[in-house]
Amino acid sequence: MKDDRFEVRCRRVEGAPLVSMRLWIRGGSRTERVPGLSWVTGHMLVEGTRRRDWSQIAENGDNLGLVLSSFGGLECHGLRIDCLTRDWVEALRWLFELAFESVFAEDRCRWICQLAQAELESLADQPEVRAGWAFAEQLYHPHPAARPIQGDADSLASLTSEQCVAFHEAGLASGAVLSVAGEIDEDEVGRAIETALDGRRMAKGEESPVPEPRGSGRSRHRVETDSPEQAHLLMGHLTVPITHPDYRELEVLSVILGAGSGLTGRIPSRIREREGLAYSSWAAAVAAAGLDPGRLTVAVGTSPSTIGRAEQAVVEELERLVAEGVEESEVDDARSYLLGREAFRRETARQCAELEAQATFYRVPLDRSEWLAEKLEGLDAERINALARLHVRPNELLTTVAIPGSQT
Repeated sequence: MKDDRFEVRCRRVEGAPLVSMRLWIRGGSRTERVPGLSWVTGHMLVEGTRRRDWSQIAENGDNLGLVLSSFGGLECHGLRIDCLTRDWVEALRWLFELAFESVFAEDRCRWICQLAQAELESLADQPEVRAGWAFAEQLYHPHPAARPIQGDADSLASLTSEQCVAFHEAGLASGAVLSVAGEIDEDEVGRAIETALDGRRMAKGEESPVPEPRGSGRSRHRVETDSPEQAHLLMGHLTVPITHPDYRELEVLSVILGAGSGLTGRIPSRIREREGLAYSSWAAAVAAAGLDPGRLTVAVGTSPSTIGRAEQAVVEELERLVAEGVEESEVDDARSYLLGREAFRRETARQCAELEAQATFYRVPLDRSEWLAEKLEGLDAERINALARLHVRPNELLTTVAIPGSQT
């Protein structure tokens, strides 16, 4: 019998004869006790089952034309499978084999840990990534969102396949979301999933405690980099999770600030276009919002000589936003951008499968474009200004600066 915690969403998408499947297993690094455990466990899902080893998975999958990958993230780990419509039954068998029959061999665990370490070393060479890591630590410590998802050298060296097994089983016990989208008969696919789940009862799991994000206590942090000419500025503070009733309306404020496309938005218009202080800039009110709070974030890529002026401009623009508010024309333009963007987020089976998974996982109707229209209908400058006064706090900004080591 199907376990009620295994939530299923099926959606028919007309177009190319393709089907996309997404399995999100609850937990993620926000519940891990060893840094990097979610990332490693997720990537291990395609490294061997009781029926095939990693090489057979790769070869057999290619022969079937499956596009197969696995992942481990902050809130979940899981699988992605894309296939031709004619192969959806076989693809579904593969998904359940990989999810429920993975063996987590120790030699493959060590290999995946080495890949994680290599990825960390590569990312550490990028000044903007190092700035992002430091900024996340400022905002989220001691929450796991404060650290790189891959973990660190010490934790990766200590990880074992047994820990991956336990983490995966705990995730399945906490529940999972399976979304299927494409040229399918929704009822037929739903019945096939229920049949596949029959007899696969998952042990009842207990929610792992997640530490509250309190921040590092440092209002300002400077990171030394090897970049000779570039500096990176990040400023902001925590705001709200994706489940907050103000989330969708705050996306309008994000576009007004600089989260849209092109060169529009208050922050990039001033810092980059009018004053020439940056080669890149953007801003958002709910960046990376999920089960945990997102963040007001202003990001500026500039030169070391202009970073002080850029920082001052950011503070002034946010203070002006709170004190003077926005114009009706800005709200209208932002709303039009968000509503117009929706159609392009639903063009493919892959996109629809991701949206269905998100909507189910967060229990927010993110998959319904009409829901967004309803949320934004009648939205005016008065409401956005009230949200800005509530959620934008210029006097609480945390700042991370990544600057060449010779100039620190």
